[in-house]
Amino acid sequence: MTIPHLLRLLATLLLLAGCSTPYRPPVVVRDSTPFPGVAGIAAANGTRPVDLILVHGMCTQNAGWAERSIDRIAGAVGAHAPAATRSPGADSGGIQLVERTQQLAGGTVRFHALLWSPLTVPLKRQLDYDHTAEPTDCATGQVCKPVRAVLNGMVKDRLLDDCLADAVIYQGASHAAIRNAMVETVSRIVAANPDPDGTLVVVAESLGSKMLFDALSSMLESNLPRTQALGQLAARRLGLIYMAGNQLPILGLAEQALVANAMPAQDALQRFLELRRRQPSQRAGRLQRLAVVAFTDPNDLLSYRLLPARYAAPDVAVADVLVSNARTWLGLIENPVAAHMGYLDNPDVGALIACGWPRPAACR
Repeated sequence: MTIPHLLRLLATLLLLAGCSTPYRPPVVVRDSTPFPGVAGIAAANGTRPVDLILVHGMCTQNAGWAERSIDRIAGAVGAHAPAATRSPGADSGGIQLVERTQQLAGGTVRFHALLWSPLTVPLKRQLDYDHTAEPTDCATGQVCKPVRAVLNGMVKDRLLDDCLADAVIYQGASHAAIRNAMVETVSRIVAANPDPDGTLVVVAESLGSKMLFDALSSMLESNLPRTQALGQLAARRLGLIYMAGNQLPILGLAEQALVANAMPAQDALQRFLELRRRQPSQRAGRLQRLAVVAFTDPNDLLSYRLLPARYAAPDVAVADVLVSNARTWLGLIENPVAAHMGYLDNPDVGALIACGWPRPAACR
């Protein structure tokens, strides 16, 4: 073996030795409340279907995201039928709806995946001129493509221009239009699946959590009787919320004034929970407490732990779960794009959504 080959081998071994996934398997943070999984709810419901709403977070997504996310959740259950009934994708207020009915653990789950990113794509295209590409001579060439480090280019193009831009758009002048499109889509799902005693489950990523909570709060406060009634039905049926990559703390800063020593204002989840408590006949189905579960990769630059003390109440049980979405190299860095976008691709997250904690024997 030549010296260059030996040096490359030593470098590879060093990298492998310094590679770790500290939260694989996941760590449930102390004082978290045990929570059920979708499969357990479906099995307990028997012939009554469970409706599960999936909402993606920041970054452009397509129907492939919806199919992969559903497969990840369904695949974690040992006793499930592989056959599924798919509904053709439909558009609601600019939001694409991908639906599938799946047999899980002796019960039925109707998946409803909301793809809202087509709404923001036209605005984000304004940033395309700065995408990383083969460098050109910016002093003399007609097109300037500056030299950019590989990692910086990946983060700039994906995490900032495609992902963080979504949060900027949603918190700005387009907020009402996007929220109203979410209201229209959620209303459509609830109206098409009106079982008042069936359990409703939500799985939402990063910005998608705030979008959904804003939409549900808007429905409960609506002056339109039908919209308000559908919001009340959704609130009564809601038994389980999974949040992946929680962004509520930083997004909530945009809704607060510069007041010294002021208590933090209610975030989108707190507002929804407060409005939900004011509704008649809060609970439906078998779950007596609303379970809120947050998954956080500590190396995800755009996410924050949920802090159960802010949300726990007699009617709400909270759990914080630490996960690793990708490898940490030499204790220095985890791919920041994978850290934020890898939650529903993470088999540990899919297993906890499907099976709950502690995990029952029916799950793989």
